[in-house]
Amino acid sequence: MKSMTVVVVAAAVLALAACSSVPRNTGTSYDCNRGTKLKVDYVGNTAIVRVNGRRSMVLKQTPSTGGAVYENKKGARLQRNGNEVTWNTALRSAPESCRTVYTPL
Repeated sequence: MKSMTVVVVAAAVLALAACSSVPRNTGTSYDCNRGTKLKVDYVGNTAIVRVNGRRSMVLKQTPSTGGAVYENKKGARLQRNGNEVTWNTALRSAPESCRTVYTPL
């Protein structure tokens, strides 16, 4: 009986260890119509945006009547409407339309 308890406890510990070693896929990934790839973490009233796997920026939510809008003082703007976002920066002449990309764990 004692050896059975040890086996059960050992199996539970191994199962928990395996779960903790799997990297979490946090955030939402988007592919945009002009080739830009975004990874966005929505945290409270901010959006942390990683552009093309390189630079990151923090955008704050601003009042809007049509979906959530996040902006910063440098001209970056992310408008969220369901599973799609519109992305723009001060350096672009026109915004990009982006759709959610589901990535496996």
